Amino acid sequence: MRPKIELRPELESPGAPWTTTRGLLAASLFCLIVGSPVITRAASANVPTVDIAATCRESEKAITNMFGLNNQQTFDRCMTLESDARAEIDRNWRGYTAGGRQRCVNTMVYLPSYVEWLTCLEMEQHVEALRRNNAAATEPATTDGQGKR
Repeated sequence: MRPKIELRPELESPGAPWTTTRGLLAASLFCLIVGSPVITRAASANVPTVDIAATCRESEKAITNMFGLNNQQTFDRCMTLESDARAEIDRNWRGYTAGGRQRCVNTMVYLPSYVEWLTCLEMEQHVEALRRNNAAATEPATTDGQGKR
């Protein structure tokens, strides 16, 4: 026995009113946009927090495997660099564009790193400066690798 699905009368006919269809489409699109973590992250008022100790431990393991070096200095230097990068991002967070924050700050990657985020954000600023200074360019520079070669 198959369950019977009943639709509202205005949706039963093959020619549902356009206003109903458009309303459903708009509501679905709104939910998709509001629920998107990328949009939420880019609009964030604060820098996301990541466990830099875990990142530095993994980095230290990789260096040890590649070069055979195993010392506390590697971990300590990593922690210092990450802390300094976080402080720099904090100081300039509001100055970075929402698009730059969206493209550069990603907490869902294997080893999120403030150093990588800072490098990306600085590159974004340089690209924006180039665009402003070279308004006549027909092919604007991008940092996402999608530009014309």
